Amino acid sequence: MASRTLTQQYYSRGLRARFVTDGIRAEQAKVDAAATSYADIGYAIDEKKYLARVKARTEAGGLPTEVPSGWPTKFEGPLVWSSDSFQDESEYVYTLTDEDKKELLAALKIFKGHGLAPTKITKEMFPLPNLGKHLLAMCGDIYSGKGFGIVRGLNPEDYTLMDLTSIYLGISSYIAETRGKQDQRGSMLIHVIKRNGDASDAFDAEYGSDKPFHTDTVTDTLCLFAQSLASAGGRSILASAYTVYNELAATRPDLIHTLAAPDWPFDTFGRDPAYYRRACMYHHSGRLITAFSRRLLVGNAPFSTRTEGIPGLTEAQAEALDAIHFIARKHEISPRMVKGDIRFVNNMALLHRREAFENPKGEDAAKGRHLVRVWLHNEEMCWKLPSALRLAWARVFEDDDGEREEHWDYAPVRGEGGRILRTGGSCD
Repeated sequence: MASRTLTQQYYSRGLRARFVTDGIRAEQAKVDAAATSYADIGYAIDEKKYLARVKARTEAGGLPTEVPSGWPTKFEGPLVWSSDSFQDESEYVYTLTDEDKKELLAALKIFKGHGLAPTKITKEMFPLPNLGKHLLAMCGDIYSGKGFGIVRGLNPEDYTLMDLTSIYLGISSYIAETRGKQDQRGSMLIHVIKRNGDASDAFDAEYGSDKPFHTDTVTDTLCLFAQSLASAGGRSILASAYTVYNELAATRPDLIHTLAAPDWPFDTFGRDPAYYRRACMYHHSGRLITAFSRRLLVGNAPFSTRTEGIPGLTEAQAEALDAIHFIARKHEISPRMVKGDIRFVNNMALLHRREAFENPKGEDAAKGRHLVRVWLHNEEMCWKLPSALRLAWARVFEDDDGEREEHWDYAPVRGEGGRILRTGGSCD
């Protein structure tokens, strides 16, 4: 494979000055000088390789038997939950009443009176006197409770596209008002949808198999609006990173050392620097923060082939990455996904994965799974971040010096014959 030409800066000029990224790059070079070989691991989960790696590393011995100094042996609290923790979906679903829907229409009328695009919506411009109380309570639960919530009851077909966008952004503004750039282009809305008419259609395994557990790379709250659904499967499945941590602390504390080490190589896919290093797991200000994308660590060929020449994962890192997935599978929950749902997830505390799915065929082929993803930041409620994550958050939520413009694609960009050309970027 030909080497990529590194031309576009991953960090803007302003961020490079604020965070002294050249110094970070120099420290990375010191780490890389000692690296010699890397683990055989890809994006798809390979349980046989994982079990063989577990056997080899545990039999070799010499692994730490306690969690890192200053880290807890066990977390307690509402973020520690498992598959049997919720007896009924009413514990995390708020269903809109008829009065709520009338209030949404009234708020929409007020907002439209400002003559602004949906991109400018705020709580003040979208007043919800009664529903807003429930949404603010959900916000508290996301940042200080179980870590997720679902607003249910919208029918996307009842509204024009612009009104629908205003409504789900207006609702989300009660969770967090700042929205982030989700890719190098500056896409503010990502359409999570199976594209047609491009090379990715040749790889049905991308959609016909489950995805591994991960977090979206950089956001405190992940928002997903279910504009339409698959004919089968396609649920977004959740697990608590706190519960995963507790099991690791009790059984494999050495892997917490690995996850907390600031030497994981994250690919920038053709930008400069070609990669950056940081930890996947942090204990900061009494909180556990987990932040990693498997795609950025191992690639996802043929969609996102890892940049040639950059470091891979060590055997310890490969085992830790897979261990997170398999432990999370033991404790996961699979909330129902209903058309019109707006799902909010604490991306610092929870892991998620996508279930395999099938889209409708024949006359309904254009009505497949379509989620709209928004990255949200609540400046007041967001947890205190370690320095490495402050840089990452700044790139998404504060990078306004003009090098990356905001792009708001209210719908997937289509070309000739209705082919979907652009849905937005990936989690990078």
